[in-house]
Amino acid sequence: MGDAAFRVIGMSRGAGLCFTEMVSAQGLARENSRTLELTALTRAERPAGIQLFGADPAIMEEAAGRCVAMGPQLIDINAGCSVRKVLRTGAGAGLLADPDLLYRVTAACVRAASCPVSVKMRLGLSEERINVRESALAAQEAGASLVTLHPRTAAAKYAGRARWEYIAVVKEALEVPVCGNGDVRSPADAVRMLVETGCDAVMIGRAAVGDPWLIGNTLRALAGRPVSPGPATGERIEQALEHLRLAVSLKGGRRAVREMRVH
Repeated sequence: MGDAAFRVIGMSRGAGLCFTEMVSAQGLARENSRTLELTALTRAERPAGIQLFGADPAIMEEAAGRCVAMGPQLIDINAGCSVRKVLRTGAGAGLLADPDLLYRVTAACVRAASCPVSVKMRLGLSEERINVRESALAAQEAGASLVTLHPRTAAAKYAGRARWEYIAVVKEALEVPVCGNGDVRSPADAVRMLVETGCDAVMIGRAAVGDPWLIGNTLRALAGRPVSPGPATGERIEQALEHLRLAVSLKGGRRAVREMRVH
């Protein structure tokens, strides 16, 4: 859902930074064509970060080095994905099982990158294994310039509420900026997250799918301005058509139409 077409639309609506879909470090190391396609960034998508996943420090270092050629403003390490096939490899939220490994993976990417490196993480693998403070400190000590927290465990996936109080815990523990993520479904949610947690930035994820107007309205709310009413039907249709035309130009009609359904 976070493909190039949607990133262009998000940036046109005022997003301050966008990210690629999750990119396999192994795929980059093997020069897989589909994986390389995910790292391509156009001018209209910037500033943008490339998000990598993997658990082998050497391969992550090689992948981060390859990403540099794409000219991202940021390389983001995924330490939050809770999909089983990713966890089985020790990647995604699997990195939270071993803060020392998270440190080594982060340090490897920092060595290879000429741009800042960030880490996006969850609270831990499960309720019994919440170690987000230790993991966040490991990322910072390894050279991460930003930590983004989605405050649910990997086991919870997207169930229950995002526990914003942990964003405040991480913000208090770290010297680098902290970005909050999770359950930001409205402009008021974004304002409340900043006020309640003291975080430095807010990441909007699933709520923007099919609703890019949320980005501009969030900026208005953060600036203390009135939020615009929802778009008229004609505007919504035209935006959907613009999105589809852009997606078709980037990936062809059959694939673009199939992938547009999520929006």
